[in-house]
Amino acid sequence: MSAPPYPEWLKKAAEILAELDEASSSDERHKIIDDNAAFWGQLKPWLLELSHKKCWFSEAKDCFSHWDVEHFRPKKSARGLNGETDEGYWWLAFDWRNLRICGTAGNRKKGTFFPIRELTQRATRDSDLRAEQFDLLDPADEEDPALLFFNVFGDAIVAPHVTDSWERHRVEYSIERYNLNSFEALRTKRQQRWSECWGYICDYQNELTAFQRDPSKVIARDRAKRLAGTIRAMLGEDQELSAVARACLISANDPRLVGFLQTR
Repeated sequence: MSAPPYPEWLKKAAEILAELDEASSSDERHKIIDDNAAFWGQLKPWLLELSHKKCWFSEAKDCFSHWDVEHFRPKKSARGLNGETDEGYWWLAFDWRNLRICGTAGNRKKGTFFPIRELTQRATRDSDLRAEQFDLLDPADEEDPALLFFNVFGDAIVAPHVTDSWERHRVEYSIERYNLNSFEALRTKRQQRWSECWGYICDYQNELTAFQRDPSKVIARDRAKRLAGTIRAMLGEDQELSAVARACLISANDPRLVGFLQTR
């Protein structure tokens, strides 16, 4: 994540965390969290600005329902793969680094699920979060989104380069838990984005091929340049479903398109 939110919010968050640290029981901590439940919602505009007004999980702008400020690590209780419940990450309830912006269709399905890899330990207030190995992909982690890929049918799938069994499990579990393939409006929008991008790619290839075969066809070269600009724009972080456009481009398997990816 980028720079922290405004100082007034951070100051209030620190005060609430101090209250949580002083609480003598889970019930007391839960009451403090509930009493301040509207507080993290104040960061909704800031979180949306960070994501170019896209859901951090689905990359959708308007087809994945209303916006929630989601706690990546659940604040009150954390459920494992089989539904078993552990104490939640109460000390992260007001930590801006634990907040994500998410459409309700994904947030409701995720709920309080946050499984930890078998034979590893769930983090506690006094432990280092970096040692925790969790099942869900984190959209705020620079490495995790690249594990996801998409196909022509609008499905989220495991990226072709992912061969490690643990990473494959994380992707498959995240697709299910974030509701990435069950929400029909989202799948349809991905299909449309893929089809649109594929059309531009085919036109670009045709125009570029025409110019390469006959350098006198300068209009074809100009059209190819314009199409290249359109395709590059679809890959921009500010564009809805840019990861789908990227997957579409990679699936074309055309070395002439590699530079498009390198310029993003």
